[in-house]
Amino acid sequence: MTWTDQANAVNGGNCYNCHQISPEEISYGTIGPSLYNYGKVRGVTDPYDPKSAAIVQYTWGKIWNPKAYNACSNMPRGGHNGVITEAQVRDIMALLLDPKSPVNK
Repeated sequence: MTWTDQANAVNGGNCYNCHQISPEEISYGTIGPSLYNYGKVRGVTDPYDPKSAAIVQYTWGKIWNPKAYNACSNMPRGGHNGVITEAQVRDIMALLLDPKSPVNK
């Protein structure tokens, strides 16, 4: 949802404004932590494994409504405010947690 987005286009989270997600990306924000190797660093080998459930639950909550985890968070309430859909959050989760994702390679 930046000024260049078309009114009839699907909203996006614009994560690169604050986070590094891929080492190939040369332009990214530094307000938020790097998300590169997010799942790998946290030991998520299979997002559906019960041992990874706490990480999966935290990640969903942090994307959906970050203020629930940190009232002073600069991260927008993407899902809670309807900026991104539940399907988009699932896609972000797959990007961050799937061991086969380019984020975790």
